[in-house]
Amino acid sequence: MKYRVVLIILSMLFVPLTLFAWEMADGQEITSVEERRILVSIEQGYDKLAEREAELDSREMQLKTLQDEVDKKLAAMQGLRKELVKLLNLKQEEEGRRVGELSGIYEKMEPTKAARLIRDLDKQLAIELLLGVKKKVAGEILNNLDPEFAISLTKAFAEIPVKEKSGN
Repeated sequence: MKYRVVLIILSMLFVPLTLFAWEMADGQEITSVEERRILVSIEQGYDKLAEREAELDSREMQLKTLQDEVDKKLAAMQGLRKELVKLLNLKQEEEGRRVGELSGIYEKMEPTKAARLIRDLDKQLAIELLLGVKKKVAGEILNNLDPEFAISLTKAFAEIPVKEKSGN
């Protein structure tokens, strides 16, 4: 923008001089070499300004094209991000549903069998299963676990934020 303003100002200065020089050339003969040099200098300056303006217009078009491409890619990435968030939410819902079903199965088992199975599970899954069963059943399962493992599950359970606890 700054260059465009400079070009416009310079054009306003050179155009009248060029027109004057041409009038002088049309109406009178150019008699001195100095007048000829000034006329050529003015014409060269005008040509340089025109080239510079064309170059700036070209760069401006390139920047506009690049900006459009960036905007399109950004919009595509935002769409992909929304889709990814949606898929992650679906995955979490499905995992929650499955853990709920497993909790129901574990709740119906004998506490000793459930304790043997929970001992071999991932700690996080074991906690989620215990959260899904009734408190009495969870206590019986913990009672049948190895004391050290029961303590580690209890500590991990205590560290879960309150909003996630859903024990019945």
